[in-house]
Amino acid sequence: MSAGELLRHGDPGFDAAASPRPFTAHDGVPVPVAVLRCRDAAEVAVAVEYARREALPIAVRSGGHCAAGLSSTTGLVIDVSPMDSVEVDGDHVVVGGGVRLAALVEALGAHGRAMPTGTCPTVGVSGLTLGGGWGMLSRRHGLTCDQLVRTEVVTADGAAVVADDDHEPDLFWALRGGGTSGLGVVTSMRFRTVPAPLMTNFRYTWPLAAAADVLRAWLDRAVDAPARLCAEAGLYPAEVALHGAMAGTEAETRAALDQLCDGLPAPVRVEAAELSYLDSARDLAGAIDTPDPSRHLYATSEFFETTLPDDAVGALLALFAAGPAEREVGFMPWGGGDSDVAPGATAFPHRGARYVVHHIALTPDADATARGWTGAMRDTLGPYGTGGVYANFADRGLADPELAYYGANAARLRKIRRRYDPDAVFRAG
Repeated sequence: MSAGELLRHGDPGFDAAASPRPFTAHDGVPVPVAVLRCRDAAEVAVAVEYARREALPIAVRSGGHCAAGLSSTTGLVIDVSPMDSVEVDGDHVVVGGGVRLAALVEALGAHGRAMPTGTCPTVGVSGLTLGGGWGMLSRRHGLTCDQLVRTEVVTADGAAVVADDDHEPDLFWALRGGGTSGLGVVTSMRFRTVPAPLMTNFRYTWPLAAAADVLRAWLDRAVDAPARLCAEAGLYPAEVALHGAMAGTEAETRAALDQLCDGLPAPVRVEAAELSYLDSARDLAGAIDTPDPSRHLYATSEFFETTLPDDAVGALLALFAAGPAEREVGFMPWGGGDSDVAPGATAFPHRGARYVVHHIALTPDADATARGWTGAMRDTLGPYGTGGVYANFADRGLADPELAYYGANAARLRKIRRRYDPDAVFRAG
């Protein structure tokens, strides 16, 4: 039986393989003892057995984009990136455990199909799905995990199992939004897809001085806008922006945005482009800056079910003005298809959320002040939030991450993890 490609300290290629290659570095990202690159479930089973025999903690890596560093470990990294096959099968798609978003979107686009996914092209599809998965089509069609119909998983005992509604249903429930810890290594996923819609990408910008008015309009109108419209609000050091995409023509999009922006001063820049879904995804991916991987990222988030009062917005903006040089706050609209699934139907619990606020700081060196700033930003809005945090914005600073990520589903998820990983083989380290 093949054991995959094992790389240890000193081996050619180890340094490159050991790096989690996240969007940016995070304080304390550990260096593994070894990296085992696996091409199929049998090689993953060997990797799990090797880690158990050597008493090594395990981290699983597909895209390596966990900003909290959870796709690395002091033990063994099981790298599933060689499992990169994508097979479109009618209105379904079968995706290997190591496929990244760009490859999935390109393959679907070639067949006139689409899925609700994120926009960063190098994010791993499996990691995105296991944490929930939000994107431009989610308000219309739900989360990425809601499209999952079948998955193949190697569990802590080395067994390769199929999980769907009829096989290992508890495991299937947990894999849809319950993360990876204690659940196994995903080697294949089957998803539903939808016909690829015509899209219009847009970005409207104002000077930062207009932020209070823009955020007030967004909070009052964006979440209740048509589900076809996904308009994020973003705070940046020099400007505030509404950006995103709508499934529709440019004329329809501009009309929807006119309603959203009613009463606001005229934006200083307006960009709108009618595109195929594939070109829309390419454009959104291209708009994402690729930062220097040596920089440190500090990020946190919280879900909200109600709007923010003006004094909370004012306090947020005052603290934002005093933040690090590179900083960002994103307001992401949920609702619509995100909420069409019951909170207990999958492990992802945040079905009543109307929006998420995401705080980010980037620094050239480890910076406790920047870390504290992101926490203070979250705390400023905390009295109005649910206490829930999006697991795909993992945050090592949470007092109770299990409760924050999984809410009322945490107890059931904990039982399932104990069943499938009673010896805590898949533990952080």
